[in-house]
Amino acid sequence: MATMDVDVVSAERSLFSGEAEAVFARTPEGEIGILPGHQPTLLALTSAPVRVTTAEGDHVIVAVHHGFLEVRENHLTVLADIAELAVDIDVDRAKAAMNRAIAHKQDPDYPGNADAEYERALLRLRIAEGHYTPAT
Repeated sequence: MATMDVDVVSAERSLFSGEAEAVFARTPEGEIGILPGHQPTLLALTSAPVRVTTAEGDHVIVAVHHGFLEVRENHLTVLADIAELAVDIDVDRAKAAMNRAIAHKQDPDYPGNADAEYERALLRLRIAEGHYTPAT
């Protein structure tokens, strides 16, 4: 099967770099699947999993908390401020973050964005617990 070069990076580090058969991500308009040979495009990403099907048929799932996806000349790049491999998610830490976000949502004087904190924690938990399965 045909492949494309894929890089998934956050502000902190590279999370995946290699050949892939397909990449699935969520934009504000909905879910998109990118296959080798896709036309050039630049898309905003929402807080959702990015699923990469590697050339070997393995699945890499990354929790991406907003970012961009660019396709150019059979090369796909995902760039996110915050991103985390599913296998690296600490479930206990994600649960604690969710509990803090719930408490912050109930505090009208909380200066942060409790909704965004809750969204990030929920995504991390769902991915870590296997609720997002790779597309076939």
